[in-house]
Amino acid sequence: MLAALFACTTVSAQEKLQEKGGGFNDAVITGLVTSALDKDPVLRQMNIAVETNDGVVRLSGFVDSMAQVDRAGALARRIEGVSSVRNTIRVTNRPSRA
Repeated sequence: MLAALFACTTVSAQEKLQEKGGGFNDAVITGLVTSALDKDPVLRQMNIAVETNDGVVRLSGFVDSMAQVDRAGALARRIEGVSSVRNTIRVTNRPSRA
C-alpha cells in the first residue's frame, strides 16, 4: 500500500511540474537535477552549478575526479525533460597537458 501511495504521489508531483505544453519547465529541470546531485553521497559535497535552457542542462563547477564528472553527467541525463547535457565540470588539481 505504501508503494501505491508513493507512486500516486510521484505522478501527481510530476504532473504539477509539467508545463501546459507538455514539456518540462527549465526551472523545474534545474531543480530536479540539483536535487539528484544533492542526494548523491559523493556529488553532494562538490561545488556543481546547474543551468537549463530549452531542456539543455549545463553543469559547471569543480570536482575531484573524472569519474565524478561522468557521474554528474549521467545523473543529469536520467532526469525526465532533459534533452541533452553540456558538462563543463572541471577536475581540481588535475595536471596540465603541457
